[in-house]
Amino acid sequence: MKLLTNCRDDFEAQMVEGLLESADIPVHKKYQGTGHALKIYGGVGQNVDIYVPRDRWQEAKLLLESSHELKE
Repeated sequence: MKLLTNCRDDFEAQMVEGLLESADIPVHKKYQGTGHALKIYGGVGQNVDIYVPRDRWQEAKLLLESSHELKE
C-alpha cells in the first residue's frame, strides 16, 4: 500500500474513499496521532491517511486530482 493523501477528518476521508471505491480501487485508512482516539471517543476521527495499492496509486492520484478540478 502507498500513501495517496491525508484528510482532515472522517467526512473528507469518506468522500475520498467513496470516489476510489467507485473505481474499484481498494482503500485503507489509517489515523495519525490522536485521530484514532477522537474516532473512538468522539465518533469523528481526524488526520486520516488514505492508502491505496501501489499498482493503482497513479490511477487513484489522477482520479482524485480530476475530482478536485471539478469542484473548483
